[in-house]
Amino acid sequence: MKKIVCFVAILMSSLYNYAQSDPLVEDGLLKVNALLPGVSYELGVGNRTSLNLEGIIGFALRGASDVETEYGIYPGLAAEFRYYNNLDRRLGKGKNISGNTGNYFGFLNQYQFGTPIIGDLDYASNFYYNAGLVYGLQRTYTKGFYFSLSFGPGVFVNEYETVGGLLLDARLGWVIGGRKK
Repeated sequence: MKKIVCFVAILMSSLYNYAQSDPLVEDGLLKVNALLPGVSYELGVGNRTSLNLEGIIGFALRGASDVETEYGIYPGLAAEFRYYNNLDRRLGKGKNISGNTGNYFGFLNQYQFGTPIIGDLDYASNFYYNAGLVYGLQRTYTKGFYFSLSFGPGVFVNEYETVGGLLLDARLGWVIGGRKK
């Protein structure tokens, strides 16, 4: 019995060490988004996988010549699991992969509240939820400037209906502290 426990312990520690060796994705990228104001944190959870967590602020304005102008600022949350599929190929061509620069497959979840935290423009629904399987790319440049674009089939849910469609997500901003590698 002691031999089995010892063997399992050695096997598990060697697998742990192998899993921790040479991760291709960076761990702990803090990003500030400019297109849709917010902050995101990309956490490396594997050799080629990451979890991107994001807090965003949306803005809406409605008004016309004979209508009172209304506005609202709405908080939102997003979480995306990413699998970067072309990092080895980029390295083989001598290209940059720092800042998780690469193409990825992902599962994107977005939630936005329908009631504003500031303003008087109430949406018809109290919440909006989007989920989709996406293909995307992310590029991070020397000074920390980055952009990300992803798209794929999605499901859009509010308290009244559920519909399918094309999910498109674009980000533009800066990695705080620049690229790490």
